[in-house]
Amino acid sequence: MARQFFVSIIALLIAAPLACLGEVNPCVLNPFNKTCIADNLRAKYEEVISLKYKFDVLLIDVRTPEELACTGSIPTSINIPLATVSDELKLAPSLFLRKYGRKKPGLNDLIIFYCHSGNRAATAALAAVQLGFRNVKNYVGSWIEYATHHCLPLDCSGATPEPCKTTTSM
Repeated sequence: MARQFFVSIIALLIAAPLACLGEVNPCVLNPFNKTCIADNLRAKYEEVISLKYKFDVLLIDVRTPEELACTGSIPTSINIPLATVSDELKLAPSLFLRKYGRKKPGLNDLIIFYCHSGNRAATAALAAVQLGFRNVKNYVGSWIEYATHHCLPLDCSGATPEPCKTTTSM
């Protein structure tokens, strides 16, 4: 009887946390999640377009090269696909500079990630924080918002947003 009770307690201790996983708020798992991101972790359109004057901020597009070939990218950004973000941010500074033509960010330098809609950027931002980077943001509007302001293709279908917002180009 005591053994059965002990086995039941062990099973409960193992199963209870697993049962709760289905209830975990996605914002607890990733504070960069676009549905609940805090303002201090969110990059806004105005901040992103001002980056052409700020070479100390790194804007990273985590979409695939195939997506960029169809749509283009935000000026001053570099492309590091999501699947390689962690490895690339671990590169030696000299290798990062040679590969991307930009200085590797220091742990306190601002890094802004974007993608198509802000989801992959959230994953990349979390990966950067897990590597020790402390000043990281997700451009939640990502390519969809930028393309809307500049009447650029949204995706490989060539469709442009309707209606396009008119702003000065970057």
